[in-house]
Amino acid sequence: MGASAHVGRIGGLAAALGIGVAIGLGCGVASADATGQTGSTESSSSSSGSGATSQTDSASGQAAGTATHDAGTSSTTTNAAKPVVTVTITTSHRGSHSTSTKPTTTGKPARASESSTGDKTSKDDKPSKNDKTPEDDKTSKDDEPSKDDEPATESPSTPTKAPPTSAVTTAPKTDAVDETPPATPAPAHDAVTAVADDAGTADSQTGGSPAKIPDSPISWTVAAAARKETLVPAATKTSAATASALAVPTPAVVDTTPPVAVIQTPPLAWLQQIPVIGPVFVTPIVAAIHMIPIVGDVIHPFIGYPVQPGAPGAPVPRDVMITSFDGTQIYVHFMPAAGLPAKGVAPTILEGPGLGMPGSTSLEVTPLDGMLTDGLGAVGVGTLRHAGYNVVTWDPRGEYRSGGTLELDSADYEAKDVSAIISWLATQPEAQLDSPGDPRMGMVGASYGGGIQWTTAATDHRVDAIVPSISWNTLNTSLYKSDAFKSGWGTLLTAALLLTGARPNPEIYPAAIRGLLTGSITEEQQALLADRGPAALLGSVTAPALIIQGTVDTLFSLQEAQDNAAALAPNVPVKVVYFCGGHGLCTNNLFDPTDGQVVTDATLNWLARYVKGQDVSTGPTFEWVDQHGQYFTSSTFPSAAGAPIVAAGGQSGVLPLVPLLFGSGPLFGVLPIGATAALNAVNLHIPTVATTTHVVGAPTLTLTYSGTGTSRHVYAQLVDDSTGNVLGNQATPIPVTLDGQTHTLSIPMEQVAQTLEPGQTLTLQIVASTANYENFGAFGALTVTGLQVSLPTITDAVAVGAAPALVST
Repeated sequence: MGASAHVGRIGGLAAALGIGVAIGLGCGVASADATGQTGSTESSSSSSGSGATSQTDSASGQAAGTATHDAGTSSTTTNAAKPVVTVTITTSHRGSHSTSTKPTTTGKPARASESSTGDKTSKDDKPSKNDKTPEDDKTSKDDEPSKDDEPATESPSTPTKAPPTSAVTTAPKTDAVDETPPATPAPAHDAVTAVADDAGTADSQTGGSPAKIPDSPISWTVAAAARKETLVPAATKTSAATASALAVPTPAVVDTTPPVAVIQTPPLAWLQQIPVIGPVFVTPIVAAIHMIPIVGDVIHPFIGYPVQPGAPGAPVPRDVMITSFDGTQIYVHFMPAAGLPAKGVAPTILEGPGLGMPGSTSLEVTPLDGMLTDGLGAVGVGTLRHAGYNVVTWDPRGEYRSGGTLELDSADYEAKDVSAIISWLATQPEAQLDSPGDPRMGMVGASYGGGIQWTTAATDHRVDAIVPSISWNTLNTSLYKSDAFKSGWGTLLTAALLLTGARPNPEIYPAAIRGLLTGSITEEQQALLADRGPAALLGSVTAPALIIQGTVDTLFSLQEAQDNAAALAPNVPVKVVYFCGGHGLCTNNLFDPTDGQVVTDATLNWLARYVKGQDVSTGPTFEWVDQHGQYFTSSTFPSAAGAPIVAAGGQSGVLPLVPLLFGSGPLFGVLPIGATAALNAVNLHIPTVATTTHVVGAPTLTLTYSGTGTSRHVYAQLVDDSTGNVLGNQATPIPVTLDGQTHTLSIPMEQVAQTLEPGQTLTLQIVASTANYENFGAFGALTVTGLQVSLPTITDAVAVGAAPALVST
């Protein structure tokens, strides 16, 4: 791909951040609240109970002769394979990995399973859903029951299922364990317990809307500054650790009543209807604008979709403003499957945008889609439409044309918005249904668009499959690991929200500023991160999950994916893919498009099996890529462990603790989101291996030290001596107590995926500063008297010569 691939990698990062030409051109207009709402507290009144939909299904700006679909009169095709289901949501969800109540479901057949879950599932099992494609659907809509006669939910007396027992196969999650009795224990790896050991209690207030969970590449850091308002009474003091005990979900029935939806008419759409000039000049310009990701999406509300050629009565794309559960207006885009005939139906995919990005409106595959998939791990709208799916996108609350305040993918806000979209989707004549009010549908999306999949799937079991890419398990471990604030991503995420005119919870910006200036956040803000999951909700997810995570993602590391997979119920089909991308740069693999191909193929195969119900293999349970771009597979996740590589040093060394100078990073000297080899470091050389060895997982560091100063952390990283690159660009914060006493601690480092050849060596570095965790008040001196590292290896890696074959549609 040459230079274009390099541009694609960096362009993918910019797109994820929502920073670029599109933002410069359109953020001012897009930030206007078209609904007439302010960014403050939402109205408590709700219009979602209304069964009437104030809409037409014809897209504004389409040719006058194009026939329209009347959602109010057309009946929808229902697949009898899936009975009516009573769906439940969770309304209380603090903490992480606490005991949860399994949502009640009735009548829904067990999902198909296969080898993607190792011994959890059987590869030979057939999908439980009958495949029903638009071409096969011969049912006349006149013979189907009217929507007015369709029940919204089952009787409340329907029997309930016993909650499943979660099986966590991974080792206990801990950040730092101080082995010296006098030393202060370091925070645990678990989200809700990742709070400073000496943390005090924090005041909690009830308020309009809880803080948001961080999104795709933009709200992570900002989320770290989450709001003081929690779901506990105002008079109660709640710490982040206490939040775990309050995290028992309370089930509530999802309201499947279609929300009020009003068709949106772009003010300039009429230009495409001008005879000769419209089709010859205007429509091609509109189509060309939509070929530019983000730019076309920002301008879209004013120009609409390009007029699509097609037979009379063929489905057309359209935009609606949906009234969510609390009265908030959500701007939604519906784009029918490519080539869908009149009265045809198709399964639907909901694709959530990254933080700071509007919902995508590109009907076709754009020239940048492949590069964005290669960098961010999520497929585009055009690819999904041509694979036979309707696609729905939207502007999340608090961003662009949607109203309300951004609540960080909260189960109490953003997830309920998506449930309202699903209920609206069930009324659309192009949507294939499993039962009345229950469309055949899956979800995809990266970062913020990945996080919303977890909270939605946990609270609304109409979701049939999810493909969360570069998402998170908890915000404490991703944004405030070992009580160290991620200042590099914090700066970028805060800037992205400001530049795009987002309307976040008012506590987010102050918290982000505090983290950037001091390197720490308050106890209330830590409790907010613990409250915002989705860790506590994962036991309620029933949708088969394809988890895609980036080996160079320095915002949401590989550990987040492993924790998500471990928290799912044993009967949920799971596959994990590690690709070279995410919130970061694949510095050692810039020109290889293989990652995008692997992600696309894995995604389409997963959706074909679990949404379309086709008998398609989804491949081994675990696929991962090393530093050379070589993909490997394993039949289990985590893979079978081999003998660790252990290195230890007894020589003492003194590390001057100063910010910035001669530390790790930034990447290319400018990007504060990754690690580089440092000059100011204590080094431990790791001996070479005798045979080819695969190092996959989290190394364990044991450190004996003493020192004085103001620093609260030093940082550990592994350097490939053959290239000078830091493995995965990852640096791990190591909490230290500089009281002049000797301390010993053991702590897991960030996960890596590396192939070591005979003769190849690595170096462990303990450094004073790193760009992604910069703290300008960190000074002192650290004396290292003992240093050991244990590198995990795997034994069942199988090299693959090519990406899996693309599924036919």
